[in-house]
Amino acid sequence: MKSSRRLIRLAAISIPLAAVLAACSSQPPAETPSPSGAQEAAQPVPAWQAERARYMDCVQGKVDNGIEGKGSSKDVTADALNACQGQLKIMHDAFQSYLMAEMSSAHGRSSARQAADRVTTDTREKARVYLTRYVEVERYKAAQH
Repeated sequence: MKSSRRLIRLAAISIPLAAVLAACSSQPPAETPSPSGAQEAAQPVPAWQAERARYMDCVQGKVDNGIEGKGSSKDVTADALNACQGQLKIMHDAFQSYLMAEMSSAHGRSSARQAADRVTTDTREKARVYLTRYVEVERYKAAQH
């Protein structure tokens, strides 16, 4: 008696399962994000990263405006970096606030200040190196036409 009930339950489960498997096998497999990718997509971008992107947009725009000028590529880049210094400060402050929210000890807060200073310096330096080269390449291309 018990074995027939198990058999009936198994059959009841197997038939819908077989139908689902058949339906899935007739369709192309859908891409599924990895578990970590799904978590990353669900989490909002921290404010400091958005501010970093705004800073990079700012310096790129300033360089694009000055690229046809007479100054050296280093001068054009330096002018762009100086013009966007306020945006860089906003990014610095946002990153420091982000880290401070994660830290509870005085030592952690001191580390947060140091990390914010370092990220700001690195961001400015990376922008400087990239933009100097960018100006050189764009001027070379313009001279070729």
